[in-house]
Amino acid sequence: MPFDRKEYEKQYYQKNKERIKAREKEYNQSPAGIKKGLINSWKRAGLIETDYYTYDELYEAYLCCSECEECGVTLTTGNKAPNRKCLDHDHTTGIFRNILCNSCNVKRR
Repeated sequence: MPFDRKEYEKQYYQKNKERIKAREKEYNQSPAGIKKGLINSWKRAGLIETDYYTYDELYEAYLCCSECEECGVTLTTGNKAPNRKCLDHDHTTGIFRNILCNSCNVKRR
């Protein structure tokens, strides 16, 4: 009987589901997991790398930025925060423009 890799992986996942989910949750809350998740969300939104910057450079700039580059308000993090950080980019070309508060980012579209 030939080895069925797909079936083996399915059975392994079923036996170890809780351990796998706990490991994924732990990774997603680690600094590396947070960085990967944020960069992936930028990619899904259409942001592209160019010769001028990489995703890693943008991430470092994003972490270091504490004020909106448009209005100067103090930036916060979190999905529901009123002055949350946004990485502004041109929706046509995908090129990064500024790190803004959500209000300025929405106005600029």
